[in-house]
Amino acid sequence: MVGHGGTKTVGILLTGLLLAAGMSGCEYTDAGDPQPAAGPTRSSPPRAPLPTKDQATLALEAHNLVVAKQLLGAASGAVILEDSGTVDGAVSGVGKSARVEDSGSYTVTAACVGASDVHLVIAQDPRTGLAPQDQTFDCSTPHARVVQLQPGPVNVQVLVMRPYSGASAAASTGGGVAAVRMTAGG
Repeated sequence: MVGHGGTKTVGILLTGLLLAAGMSGCEYTDAGDPQPAAGPTRSSPPRAPLPTKDQATLALEAHNLVVAKQLLGAASGAVILEDSGTVDGAVSGVGKSARVEDSGSYTVTAACVGASDVHLVIAQDPRTGLAPQDQTFDCSTPHARVVQLQPGPVNVQVLVMRPYSGASAAASTGGGVAAVRMTAGG
């Protein structure tokens, strides 16, 4: 048992210990003290910038996008997902995901302008829904496909397949665009 005043002594000792422990991480230097050498720094080479598009290519893509949306036409049912964009150059695809609430028939329609070797890919988790479907289509006419889907996420993409990437993809002529839509009902 601690005698009279012993509790106060233990408290002062504990406070002193805590202050010493807390200040052990502090460093105090005078103006004349030598400064430690800087530790090694890690640097990585800067990333190469993505190629930029000239105004003529941007204008062509904007025009082709209007044409692709016209080719896609009006929706024939409730729109589940819709997307459009470039499929030429360093970025080669348009895709979107959505959630299907009811099992049944769905129509996926895709259109493209200024691109070749275009693929329509539709997929759900193969354990619960549609296994990935990949079909090449021609850009001269819209492509429609009826698929049976189960409730859950679905992903639809329009891709341009290229044997090479990087500089060869960036060196393409530009202007390729695609639009895709999925509607309920078949």
